[in-house]
Amino acid sequence: MPLVISSQPAGPRFSITAEAEMPTIVVTAALQNQPMPSGAAPIYEWSATLAFDGSSPATNATFGGGRSTQHSRIAPQVSANASWRIPFTEILGGVLTVQVILRAGGTEQRAQATWTIAGTNPTGTAIRAFANSIGANRAVFRKKMRQESSLQQFRTPGNWPKYSSDGLGGVGLCQLTRPAPTADQTWSWKENVRGGWALYLEKERIARAYPRNVRSGERFRNLVTAWNRARTAQGLPALPVELPDYTPEQLELDTLRGFNGYANGLHEYRVRLDNGALFVTVDSSGQRGFAEWERVPVAARGTVGDPNYVENVLAQSDF
Repeated sequence: MPLVISSQPAGPRFSITAEAEMPTIVVTAALQNQPMPSGAAPIYEWSATLAFDGSSPATNATFGGGRSTQHSRIAPQVSANASWRIPFTEILGGVLTVQVILRAGGTEQRAQATWTIAGTNPTGTAIRAFANSIGANRAVFRKKMRQESSLQQFRTPGNWPKYSSDGLGGVGLCQLTRPAPTADQTWSWKENVRGGWALYLEKERIARAYPRNVRSGERFRNLVTAWNRARTAQGLPALPVELPDYTPEQLELDTLRGFNGYANGLHEYRVRLDNGALFVTVDSSGQRGFAEWERVPVAARGTVGDPNYVENVLAQSDF
């Protein structure tokens, strides 16, 4: 092929940096073993695509659930310049295909070259610094990332996106699964952490509202009614029964459970019962009763999700 494309730096593989920045790639077209046609100045028409197939065995990403990414249109270049710095606008990897058409002296030559762009895992220090910069400066969030991904955005060997082994397409440091991770969250560990923190805060909001929802629910009201009915049968007055909000520790643990999906509809805590009846402590004045929270036993969680998820997270070392 008389027209060939080379790259600087040389391929066939490039890497997104550990700081989640695209590599700088300059491609150059040159005629091999023949002179440039005489006549008008040569014109080079450059174009490129960058795509990733998450189900391809070649990417070592067979857990990707078929998820793929595609760089938006890369602005082409038409000029007399035989070289082109590819103008990436997104942090994405995959198969990079570059094409050039050379027109000179009434003749036309075409060439195409293919390379790959993979990722680079960040250090724990970099992850912590970035998490702190977006307000995610909680040890439990860092431990959760270690539990989810072993602090890897990319699976080794190959450094392709690290998808979850359950085939559901969770990806990256935070193993974002639902809603489906964006292309940025798949390839930029910083966007993955940002998305993970947003999801953590959303689960925290759900966990914070849970005690209020239980208090206003029919089941809890029925338990209170039954408890008071038993009291009146003993000649004791009916009492109002309060169910407290979560303590900070309970809120944190229920938030963690939410990150794992509240499998089988179970939060980390449930209302404590005693032989099927509401467990209530009456205060010293005898005017009010207080219900309690208890952790849902692992044996009651079923097999969906990870029944030991919260304890597994807490057992991780901080970084």
